[in-house]
Amino acid sequence: MSKKNAKTPENETDDIVKLKPLFGIKPGVYLTVFYSAALLLILFFIFVHHGLVNHGAVLIVKTEPAGAAVRINDTYMGTSGTKIHIPNSIKPNETVNIQVVLPGFEPEGEACEIPGRIFGTRFFPRAFKLEYTLKTLDPYKALANAASEYAAWSFGGEPTEAWQIPLVLSEGVYRTGQSMEIRQIMASKEILKSAARFTVTRAALRDLTRAKILLDNMGQAPSPSALTGSLSDILVFLSENPGSAKWLTDVLPAESAALVRESNWYKNELQTAVLREPAAGTINITAVPKTLFKNFLAENPEWQDHYIDYFEDDIAGHPAQIYGSDIVTGVSWYAAEAFCKWLTKRLPASQSNMEVRLPTQAELEIARNRESIAGWEWCADPFAPLNFNSNIDAIQAVGSPERAIYGKQTANSPLTRASLPPNFRSPIVTFRTVIAEKQ
Repeated sequence: MSKKNAKTPENETDDIVKLKPLFGIKPGVYLTVFYSAALLLILFFIFVHHGLVNHGAVLIVKTEPAGAAVRINDTYMGTSGTKIHIPNSIKPNETVNIQVVLPGFEPEGEACEIPGRIFGTRFFPRAFKLEYTLKTLDPYKALANAASEYAAWSFGGEPTEAWQIPLVLSEGVYRTGQSMEIRQIMASKEILKSAARFTVTRAALRDLTRAKILLDNMGQAPSPSALTGSLSDILVFLSENPGSAKWLTDVLPAESAALVRESNWYKNELQTAVLREPAAGTINITAVPKTLFKNFLAENPEWQDHYIDYFEDDIAGHPAQIYGSDIVTGVSWYAAEAFCKWLTKRLPASQSNMEVRLPTQAELEIARNRESIAGWEWCADPFAPLNFNSNIDAIQAVGSPERAIYGKQTANSPLTRASLPPNFRSPIVTFRTVIAEKQ
């Protein structure tokens, strides 16, 4: 190999680049200026620019109870306990209206100026703090609202890793428990009993148990003796409700459910379980004729959108007619209830103490046991998956996102209970009315 062109330490030389003066300024001077300007520009964007284009402050609102919605100029911005960055549209020291809102509690707020900051707001924004103690004039109603939300979540099924059910019931007890008097706590226990009728998942059972313990301690952490009392109440509730043993085995984890199945309580309840007789019915009227319902629509056209005549309009895909052409179907629960009120006004003077209404599930069971037709009918009752004992006032306070329907799949099938949203219309769902004393 030729080594003619190989460099040796003796003949190796360094390449030297020499900068020329710029506008007569020596390189050492203008390079220093250039690097200094670049450094200042970087520092400007890091520490100053963010504060110039943004408000430069965060709002921290603390409320008792926690979890209230925070609004700035009537726009929802977040919840109490979190950092809320003031939007760019609000200038520093501009007067804004701040309001905190929590269902069941009186709104609180004020008009104030939120000072901004320019330097270093990207990392250290100015913290503007406010604190409010929310008050409720009706803790019972606030808890009932939480129980209604709990009931609505029950129709979503068991939570998964993709979505979770919030602990709305126990959070409602935490928020209202400290505001309650003794008499309100007693009434609120009926709310929990009514909410138990929607406890069909393990997540809901956990929420209900937590709510019960918090309510017994007025929203505070339980003492050992109070915890024992809560557990005793739970056992009494289970013993008073037929079917509770089967219910527990459905909602508890597999290992816990196996323990329940092995218990004497579970075995005894299965042996002694009997069907409860329905309550005595009022004066029953047959299913509503289509001609009479159309008279109602003629006088109240605002309810027309709550009715579909599937058979007369020959809507594609409707099932075979099961009631006959003279029975109305395709009516929402809301329209059925409005029809009852309309018919009440047409009762004779001798029945001034009476009203027309939808039948309860128990009343409809009496009527349907005398018939062999299939199909479904609206009930007055808010639907709950479980039939646990509860106070009627608490049941109405909690309500339900769906209404009960009662009937048969076929003429020879047993009576059963199901549910539909109250604005739903179906070609196989009709309704009848009863006349009863005004409640």
